[in-house]
Amino acid sequence: MFDNDRRKALKTITCCSAALMLPTMSFGKINEKDVPQWDEYFDAIVVGSGFAGSAAMLSLYDHGVKGTVMIDKMPYLGGNSAYSGGSIAVSGSPDQKREGIKDSHELHIKDTLKSGHNLNDVELVTIMIDDSPRIYDWLEKSGVKFKNVGRSGGHSVRRSHATGSGSYITRPLQKKIEKEGGDIRTRVIMDEMVYNDKGEVVGIKVREKYQFNFERGFDENDNKSGQVRYYRAYGGVIVATGGWGADLKFRQEMDPSLRPDVLTTNHLGATGYTIERLMKDDIKVVDMQYIQSMHVTSQDEGGFGLGYRWITKAYVYGMMVNPKTGLRFVNEITDRKQGSDAILAMNEDGKNPPVVIMDIDGTKTVDIAELQRGMMVDAVKQFETMDELIDYYHINKKPFLEQLKRYNSFVDAASKDPNYRDPEFGRNFSEYRGKFIKVEKPPFFAARPGPKVHHCMGGIKTTKDCEVYNNEMQIVPGFYACGEVTGGRHGYNRLGSNAVLDCCVYGERAGAALAKRYDELRSRA
Repeated sequence: MFDNDRRKALKTITCCSAALMLPTMSFGKINEKDVPQWDEYFDAIVVGSGFAGSAAMLSLYDHGVKGTVMIDKMPYLGGNSAYSGGSIAVSGSPDQKREGIKDSHELHIKDTLKSGHNLNDVELVTIMIDDSPRIYDWLEKSGVKFKNVGRSGGHSVRRSHATGSGSYITRPLQKKIEKEGGDIRTRVIMDEMVYNDKGEVVGIKVREKYQFNFERGFDENDNKSGQVRYYRAYGGVIVATGGWGADLKFRQEMDPSLRPDVLTTNHLGATGYTIERLMKDDIKVVDMQYIQSMHVTSQDEGGFGLGYRWITKAYVYGMMVNPKTGLRFVNEITDRKQGSDAILAMNEDGKNPPVVIMDIDGTKTVDIAELQRGMMVDAVKQFETMDELIDYYHINKKPFLEQLKRYNSFVDAASKDPNYRDPEFGRNFSEYRGKFIKVEKPPFFAARPGPKVHHCMGGIKTTKDCEVYNNEMQIVPGFYACGEVTGGRHGYNRLGSNAVLDCCVYGERAGAALAKRYDELRSRA
């Protein structure tokens, strides 16, 4: 029998180099014999209500597992997913074919592995991308509506299918779950997994009526609110609790460079509370040191903000310069890691953010409502002349105007040769509705990008069916994980819009895998 009072303390993790080695954690699991009583019984339990959790829950219903509950510790549903960009990378979609975009799974895989520095689990990447058209179709049939196909940094072609907001994916899935009679609960935090003598997950310890503390930097381990309850899970538990970009202490243990003053796009509930407990339970984790910053966010607003929609398009249809030199300093459509690193290196003291610029034609690629929101909070600004823009941002005028002329000549060259790459940074260019867009027509629009902590590449190591490994590389029966809480899909760096794909593909697979186990258990009963 395991004694919960004899639980050993979690060892402090230190990151001494890029090749972080995580120590074996001391742990003392809760055994079902230690459970005073089971308060509720379920066929399956899903922990987390974002893209991955919602996909897993709906998948369970699709596969006939109806006695399921989905819990979230926050007073609202969706976590980071709900207010993220909501774009999903799909190669070979009907939308791409309709617009004449030439793409392939092989190219998508190549882009993903390149961004991940080939540290990705190739099998997981291949499944994720090969399954993208099917999951796109599944989302559409579940009520998700896609608006257009854009291009995120690091992708060779336009394959980021936009919905307008992450909530336009999570809410349709949740509405379908509710229509099926699904049980969705907020303010319920999972404290511990419960195991039987065979090492199988048989349930969880939770606290209901949990009151999350919204004070920035508050250690969730110190929050004792809520009422302890025990939930029994017949088929198993799916953990989809997301990343820990807002956990100032835990993220710095993983990456010492992420000081508390570094801002994040994440909601405050994105903490390491769950992953820390699972590590104590001897659960295998990988790539924990790789935490990505988002370089499409604005220096001039907090959190994810409202300017990122315009900035995202500006990288594709505009140019970015260092105001001190007036010159470009990076390939604007590079991936998030390289883009963030270039901006931080250029702006070492935090007082000289870059300026990204589009003209009116480029800005027309942005939804008018999104543009207005960005301008409303002063993250995006409009100028009637280029001289006004130059004066406002104190841009080194002469070299900038020479750079602008060169940039527009690169766009001209690309319009004549689709394989053209600019000689300064090797950038290629994307057309919009049959036209390549220069920076030349007033009014002009500009913003100041500022990278913020965004996505955790590392997490729980799983099989292709989302089964969870322990540190001895043995599968823990009845335990599944999906979404940002898992590692291996993205390697060193994640491509934009691959996260939604990861969450939805593996969320759906987790539900299917647990349902298979549930059916097998019932057949033997």
